[in-house]
Amino acid sequence: MSTTIEATIKHTGAIPEKDSSAKHQTMKAIRIHNYGGPEVLQYEEAPRPKPQAGEVLIRVHAAGVNPIDWKVREGHVKDFWPHKFPLILGWDLSGVVEELGPRPATAGQFKKGDEVYSLPDPTRNGAYADYVVVRESELALKPNWLHHIRAAAVPLAALTAWQSLFDTAQL
Repeated sequence: MSTTIEATIKHTGAIPEKDSSAKHQTMKAIRIHNYGGPEVLQYEEAPRPKPQAGEVLIRVHAAGVNPIDWKVREGHVKDFWPHKFPLILGWDLSGVVEELGPRPATAGQFKKGDEVYSLPDPTRNGAYADYVVVRESELALKPNWLHHIRAAAVPLAALTAWQSLFDTAQL
């Protein structure tokens, strides 16, 4: 279980469930089943996602926490980004490639064991889980010198800085 999930469990007071026997088909995740405050976060068993063509299964080592997470959780963006429940929040992550989908979109770009980080599509399930499926086009190799916890803090913050400098300030 990642350090971030453990910290969230401690903060929310969630009680971890016992491991299931179908360990490879399920995973632990923090999910919501409806919109609301922090009380709707539930630490529970969830189906382990399977990558499709052009996707990669990532074993999450760290997940970032951003304002978009509570905005989605409380339903503030439901008209802009409709989600299906149950939903896993958290769209900044760092981890290791666990499995490649069939016929990857950019065959050979990533391989099992690669350390990566990502800002995946926020309309899909996020990274408050043991595993997340991400499109290959949303992944980047993590620099070796960058720890997973710090790498998970980079994607949205870097995008925001880029947009501020180049889209808004026109540098």
